[in-house]
Amino acid sequence: MISRILGYFEEGFLNLLITLMTLLVFGEVIARFFFNTGFLWIEELTLTICGWFVLFGMSYGVKVGAHIGVDAFVRTLSPGPRKATAVIAALVCLVYCVMFLVGSWDYLGQMYQIGVPMEDIDFPHWLIAKMDPDFTWDTLRIDPEDPAVPLWISQSILLIGFSMLTWRFIELFIAILRNQSVGFSFHDEAKESMHLIDADTDKKDNEAQP
Repeated sequence: MISRILGYFEEGFLNLLITLMTLLVFGEVIARFFFNTGFLWIEELTLTICGWFVLFGMSYGVKVGAHIGVDAFVRTLSPGPRKATAVIAALVCLVYCVMFLVGSWDYLGQMYQIGVPMEDIDFPHWLIAKMDPDFTWDTLRIDPEDPAVPLWISQSILLIGFSMLTWRFIELFIAILRNQSVGFSFHDEAKESMHLIDADTDKKDNEAQP
């Protein structure tokens, strides 16, 4: 149930991010080529959204098998060794996630303590003016006089993304132990390419027929 709700949320949020990124890039192109102007905050915001899209989407990629991998050797193994290999691979991925979670926590903690802001993106002044000045700085690390968005907020996706990725690997690990999954599912580019070639060939054949 939790996994299903998380999946719906992931799909909706990823669609929102890619839509915002497309609109921002489109607006920047229009501003530059037709009005000979630009907005620095659009570039920084687009890069931030792109980072969120990638780091947020990596756990969804594990779920739907969108990641690229090499499993030619694993496919030749018998069920027992193949399961053992999948368990080891899942454990390695979990260790990888834990390392990144610890590193992200330390990094964001330092950014929070120092109060490093983003360069070109600010909170609305009217919004910050309604907040207690001590709270904005002591808790949120936002300067009331120059309310730039703190870097720890924009880069919090490091913790969010790798936490979700850890959850996906835990789900996969449990599924492998329960024999509900044989291991990782990968995106097969070769199979997809052959499918496109076959479709193109069928289209040409149909067009050639009188």
